[in-house]
Amino acid sequence: MFRTIGALLQLPIYPWLVGVYPILHLYSENIELVIDSEVMPSILLLLFGTSMVFYLFNRMVGNEHLAGFITSACSIAFSLSGHIYVLVFMPKSLGIWTAMILLGLAIIIFALQRMRSHAFFAQATPSFNLIALALLLIQLLSLAQVWVKSAKYVHIYAENIPNTSQASKVKDSPTRPDIYYIIPDGYPSDSWLQSTENYDNSAFSKALRDRGFTVIGHARSNYANTRMSLPSVLNMRYYPSNPSPYSDLDFLRLEAANSEVARLLADMGYTYIQLLSGSFVPSPLADIVREFTPQGTVDINVDNSAISKGLLAGTLPFDADPAYIERSYKHSFFEAYAETTILRLVHSRLRHLLQAARSIPYHTSAPERFLDTIDEVVKISGMPEATFTIAHFLKPHQPVVFDESGEPIPWNYEASPDEFFAELRFINSKFLHLIDSILGNSEHPPVIIFQADHGSILGDGPGEGRLTLFDIYAAYHLPAQHQIEFPKPFTAVNSFRLVMNAVFDSGYELQTDRLIEHPQKYDAPFEQVDVTKEFLNDP
Repeated sequence: MFRTIGALLQLPIYPWLVGVYPILHLYSENIELVIDSEVMPSILLLLFGTSMVFYLFNRMVGNEHLAGFITSACSIAFSLSGHIYVLVFMPKSLGIWTAMILLGLAIIIFALQRMRSHAFFAQATPSFNLIALALLLIQLLSLAQVWVKSAKYVHIYAENIPNTSQASKVKDSPTRPDIYYIIPDGYPSDSWLQSTENYDNSAFSKALRDRGFTVIGHARSNYANTRMSLPSVLNMRYYPSNPSPYSDLDFLRLEAANSEVARLLADMGYTYIQLLSGSFVPSPLADIVREFTPQGTVDINVDNSAISKGLLAGTLPFDADPAYIERSYKHSFFEAYAETTILRLVHSRLRHLLQAARSIPYHTSAPERFLDTIDEVVKISGMPEATFTIAHFLKPHQPVVFDESGEPIPWNYEASPDEFFAELRFINSKFLHLIDSILGNSEHPPVIIFQADHGSILGDGPGEGRLTLFDIYAAYHLPAQHQIEFPKPFTAVNSFRLVMNAVFDSGYELQTDRLIEHPQKYDAPFEQVDVTKEFLNDP
């Protein structure tokens, strides 16, 4: 047996191990955010590609040990190119960086091929194998720990939420006005844009005021990221811990989808409409759950018991493709992996190829998703029922995907301020079109909450939880008979408490204003630091 192991260690197996390691590491860091079923195909493709490269170089140099070393160098360059570009080369040309990587590899390969003696590589092969194997085993153990931690499922979700409301649906009326919760992701306040970026966004705010909105210049998000902010707003409370049997991120997703606000309004006869954006799990409480694909909009049917079974299995029930629904709230692992590799150069084209290969939802950042969601809300505004609609737009969050005229452009994660603001002007025009349509199509004046989930710097803050990510744009439209005097300070946790009190005389007491950071981000969302004293200043 030991002879067999020793013989195996003499073979250059480490190039394949070196290739698999980055994939497993990326998966373990994003296990609850990416589509699990795409991990193994990624590994198999990597192993196949490694085999082809090894075969090619073995034929070229006539020495399997040297070929293994060269293949490993190519694998490391392939896997780390996107990472290193982000760390040290952005926002310079990705094309130049890729050319530099390829030129450097060519020089290394040429120099190795010219070496007179290849004995070193034969002697080093067992050591390289052992090092690569040890690293891979450590990564597998780490992945197993993350996997166990993320799979805290004990009961089906149906046991933990009330049944869907049996209240009769009512029509839009003065006492049951339509309610729209429109969430522009990462949209900072006018004062922040002016003071930090010297950009004047007042024309947009004036246009909203002209349409009857109250623009709140001192609004703050209680949390500095989407997945904490949305459940907090929709359940009108803070989230200091996870009391459920579910993993942290799934718990937060489910809390946002099956919220206290949605249940209260459903009991009043409202039709709950959930437009998916990649941040929500489809809700069994919703009357309409709508997803966006290149083939058009798709309605998803899901019940209380099936949703939890689907979460456990990595899929959720859907009338057509059973794996489809997972793509409604998780990101493609193929795309995430491509961004970290040399394939980043052709990432946008790969995305379109993947999109065209199957009838799958648009990527969260796709310009088509933004435009189709606008159109869908316009259609909803003409419905006679009293509707509660949640529409989350990943704009003006990065990447920049539109020019000022609204033409889609290659996704730009390193946009300059000018490029960001050019897109913002187009985005603002579409939001105004949406609001005009809602106001024009509504038989009775609606409630519109136009409020960011968190703020940002040009679409992406420099550090999770800093002041910039608490500063948000917020504007409210209410029927004339219902008015809100917004307190100073004002934080998003009280958004629906104020609305429910004003429109339905619900009598909610306001929550104490708090701002909360997450040093570990999504890795540990309930490891929290209260920074209220540091960042919440009375305007």
